[in-house]
Amino acid sequence: MAEIFDLIAEEYDSWYDSEKGKLLYESELYCLKSLAGDCLPPVLEIGAGTGRFAQWFAGSIGIDPAQNSLKYARRRGVRVVQAVGELLPFRNETFGCVFIIFTLCFVQNPLAVLREARRVLRMDGSGVIGLINRNSSWGMLYEEKKKHGHPIYTMARFYSIEDVKKLLEYSGLFISKVQSTLLQQPDRKPVFEKSVDGIVEGAGFLCIKVKR
Repeated sequence: MAEIFDLIAEEYDSWYDSEKGKLLYESELYCLKSLAGDCLPPVLEIGAGTGRFAQWFAGSIGIDPAQNSLKYARRRGVRVVQAVGELLPFRNETFGCVFIIFTLCFVQNPLAVLREARRVLRMDGSGVIGLINRNSSWGMLYEEKKKHGHPIYTMARFYSIEDVKKLLEYSGLFISKVQSTLLQQPDRKPVFEKSVDGIVEGAGFLCIKVKR
């Protein structure tokens, strides 16, 4: 998976500045910020990629196995470490906040990633998971892309909120709050959306705040 993101890092990053990508990204970022506004520093993002989310949090550290993606994140002011989420190179209880945005669906062992996130999270800290909701029109769209051999989504595994609840239970984390966005349909012209409280049926993107 890291090799794919290394090869398409420029193409992947440029999507966020495209006409469609910009509005979807702003909706997702609003959702993240609505839950992470009271997060304590320092911030770690697992699977930071090109740093599109981590860049908005001062002093943040981003880890990712894709070296070319991390070059973009570094230019955005993110302190970067090349590593995988299943084996974080940090001491126990180091971070006040841990983000896992669009990452669970791409890792080999999501439970190991969540357990590592819990390990490096301080007792008074919180995590935010950004999830493509499998049970939404957006999830269905990406599943179709996967079936047709899309270079990114072909190796992804998408999860429902119920799937993630089970993983969190096994990892020792619990949900404290959820925000939903992307209620719009993927075949329509995109618009910016503010997120709403709770789990909204059919929402394409869910932000899940978790605690130890």
